[in-house]
Amino acid sequence: MEEIDRISQLPGEVLMRILSLVPIKEVARAKLVSKAWQKLFEFLPSFTFEFLPPGTSTDDMSSFINAIDSALKLHKHTLDKLKLSLDLDLIGSLMIESWIDAAVERKVGHLDLCFLRLNKRLDHLYHLPVKVFSARTITDLCLDNCRLEICGDTNIDLPGLRKLCLRRIRCKGDEQPIQKLISSCPLIQDLETSFCSRMERLHVSGLANLQRLSVINCYELESIKIDAPSLQYFQYHRFIGVLPCDIVFTSSSEFLKELILFDDQCITEEFFQSLLVRFPNLEILDIFCGLQRIEISHNRLKRLNLRPTRAETVLNIDTPNLQSLSYIGYRMPLISAISSLNTSSLREVDINFVNLNIRKHSPILQSKFFFEKIRHCQDMKLHLHIKSKKQFMISGKLRSILSPPVYDIKQLYLTVDNCRGYQHIMDSMLWMCHPQTLSISPGTAPMFLKFRNKEEHPECCTSCTTKCWRHYLEEVQIDGGESRAEIDRIMAKPELSDKFMECEVECEVRFILKWGSYVV
Repeated sequence: MEEIDRISQLPGEVLMRILSLVPIKEVARAKLVSKAWQKLFEFLPSFTFEFLPPGTSTDDMSSFINAIDSALKLHKHTLDKLKLSLDLDLIGSLMIESWIDAAVERKVGHLDLCFLRLNKRLDHLYHLPVKVFSARTITDLCLDNCRLEICGDTNIDLPGLRKLCLRRIRCKGDEQPIQKLISSCPLIQDLETSFCSRMERLHVSGLANLQRLSVINCYELESIKIDAPSLQYFQYHRFIGVLPCDIVFTSSSEFLKELILFDDQCITEEFFQSLLVRFPNLEILDIFCGLQRIEISHNRLKRLNLRPTRAETVLNIDTPNLQSLSYIGYRMPLISAISSLNTSSLREVDINFVNLNIRKHSPILQSKFFFEKIRHCQDMKLHLHIKSKKQFMISGKLRSILSPPVYDIKQLYLTVDNCRGYQHIMDSMLWMCHPQTLSISPGTAPMFLKFRNKEEHPECCTSCTTKCWRHYLEEVQIDGGESRAEIDRIMAKPELSDKFMECEVECEVRFILKWGSYVV
């Protein structure tokens, strides 16, 4: 019985969707089999060609080149997007230029070009053809690892350009080619420069529609001037720098809502405070810096990500409308910082302990104080990332002075990274707080085994005023079918051990805990 080609009978829009999800090399093969497929091939809106892995055979490389060549030459209609990620050691510049020409002729809208850097010499980088800068249909232009030469008489005509991304661009001489390209495209809304070399100054002006600006690891930059009245997002990263970089905003910045600063060397307290004043409508702040003191007072701030690089950084936070707080550092925020924190609007807290100095800062006391501070927050999600059981060991001395556990924590999420002391962590956490819902994150050891052999009338803690969690826990319920299935999977393992087992939770496991009051 003759087989029926049911795929070719599908509606054209369905076939187009299928082709868009198939690797382009397979699409090129499919068009050889059916005229219907070949016709559809001419209408594909976008093409993406990625690097081939090292050691690719000559035949596979030839097929790859032919696939690109035929895809662009057979395409008869407007091309929405072309992405080329190519190794210049395997594909010649003339061939690449012919493909770019074909894309421009087909009125490409999104052009993304990335070239593998063979070495750092300028004459070994791909020299971008000038005709790209007069492709009037381009709306998104991303250039990665190529040579940019724009002379004074170079015609730049990109009236539709809305997004410009310049990554690892090298200029001959100075930053003038990049500067001219930016200033010649007044309708840009999104601008990124990252890892660009030979660029000492960046002046962003005349871009009335610019909403997003990212300057990432341009290590030779000494000066950034920004005149962008519609700016809503600014990101600045620099981990290594020979000289300080001076950042100046010369226009009103009342629309800026998200600010990301990653600079361990050059951010000063004076500069940081001036930014908080300049951006009255700021809602998201993400800061990584080496300041001795970080003071944040802002009425509109909703999300705060803090990453101080000094162990002795003093924090003072006054943000009455803060909804989300994330902290990554050498210790939890000091009690002084927690005391100043207004928690009335907080909904989510994420704390990641990094290289805690246990002798100088007790994470137990600070954690307990923090639990008490946020106890009345409604719908609170607390995420704790713990790397060592030493960070959460409650000694006998601490047990004797520790106040009763906090009852009002709604949801507690625990993530324990590469730590064999998960039982101690669970013990300590439940000494400090009695959450209504406890979630164990994927990749964490199965700490819930502590619930397995709970005694009905525990005889521990006879000499302590404050009893451990075993005396308070009345009932444990598994929340959801996925949690139950994951627990069954772990419990069925033959190597199960109360001391330690080489096993991790593969999906989130949630428990609903019912607590009671212990009566002597």
